[in-house]
Amino acid sequence: MKAIKKKDDSDVIVKIVIIGDSGVGKTNILLRFCDNDFKISYSATIGVDFKIKVINIEGCKIKLQIWDTAGQERYKNINQTYYKGAIGVILAYSMTDEKSFENVENWIKQIH
Repeated sequence: MKAIKKKDDSDVIVKIVIIGDSGVGKTNILLRFCDNDFKISYSATIGVDFKIKVINIEGCKIKLQIWDTAGQERYKNINQTYYKGAIGVILAYSMTDEKSFENVENWIKQIH
């Protein structure tokens, strides 16, 4: 997996995918980091969503393309297609849902 460079060498796009069980807070991780927002109400992500966050590291403008995937079982095979081109994965689980932590091992297997 590698970062995708744009025409302008100072801009780099880095794809990151957030995965984990349904309802563990993947969308709120994305919203908090990109928009400094947090939603108390819960609505399941259908398929996939993404946001762009531009960060500056030592004068280099990095565009993070962060993908929020659906955690429902029916989307697991589809989600694998979104891993292509990703340079990193954020694996999320809920501290209040032991099963979501136990499923981390399954998510790691899916990544591989």
